[in-house]
Amino acid sequence: MRKEVLLAVIFGIILGGVILYGINLANKSVSNTKPVEKTTESPISPAPTTETKSLSIISPSNHTVTTEKIATLTGKAIPGSNIAIIGEADDLLIEAGSDGTFSAKINLIGGENTITVTELLPDNTTVKESITIIQTATLPE
Repeated sequence: MRKEVLLAVIFGIILGGVILYGINLANKSVSNTKPVEKTTESPISPAPTTETKSLSIISPSNHTVTTEKIATLTGKAIPGSNIAIIGEADDLLIEAGSDGTFSAKINLIGGENTITVTELLPDNTTVKESITIIQTATLPE
């Protein structure tokens, strides 16, 4: 019986030492961090941007349901810019008119048609707009 008691006391002392070492290490790491300095400067708020989108799809509207197999896509972009129209059945390259408008006839497949219109800007960046047109044989009543 004396062996068990002696072993329990030794084990308790070792476990207590490990816990004490861990607490001491945690206190040292917290005290080594630099305090956060408080500033009295006014907060900087971002300036509002009045950036307008150069590309917009006028018709058809997003999630249009139609029985037609051909849709006429119209929109507005920067005058004279190059426009790429990518659909489920067609890929078209057109140029926006002098007033910035564009129009194209797009073949539709049965079901969901995602149409992505991409405009190439003068600085060689692109702007994208996407719409979904659902083509069905019959419209629900």
